[in-house]
Amino acid sequence: MYDFNLFNMKMSHYSWIFLLFLASCMTNRNGSEEQLYEVADSFATNYFNLRYKNACNFCTGDTHQWLRFAASNVNQADIDMLHKTDEPAHIEINEVNYTSDSTAVVNMTVSNFLKMDSIESCGHIVESATFRLNAVIDNNKWLIRMEALPRSGRRNHD
Repeated sequence: MYDFNLFNMKMSHYSWIFLLFLASCMTNRNGSEEQLYEVADSFATNYFNLRYKNACNFCTGDTHQWLRFAASNVNQADIDMLHKTDEPAHIEINEVNYTSDSTAVVNMTVSNFLKMDSIESCGHIVESATFRLNAVIDNNKWLIRMEALPRSGRRNHD
């Protein structure tokens, strides 16, 4: 006589192993998809709220030059304008497009952010705009890599 309970327990055990293996294959892009979303959100939240030093924690070393450049263009009028807003900039990640196993493009909508116009004039608050950030795997984790300052895809005419 065959013990079906033992058979079902073994099958259940093998099923779990298979499911774990399958899950690990689906998320194995060195850095996880969840980590990519967290990095993109953290970088953009800090960047669009003018916390450039904090944004450095979520980007590649060669991106730091762009953050220093952005910081050097902030003037007191921009800071005053930012402090007058009721809410900080809000980030919503719309989609992620993987361009390879180690690169991706993160498409996002940024709301209520300060857009700086030029060195001579005060910036203004933009209701909503879309942006694309490039992400790369560096030491098995996702980081944002900028080759220029982010430019909006123009939504709601910023």
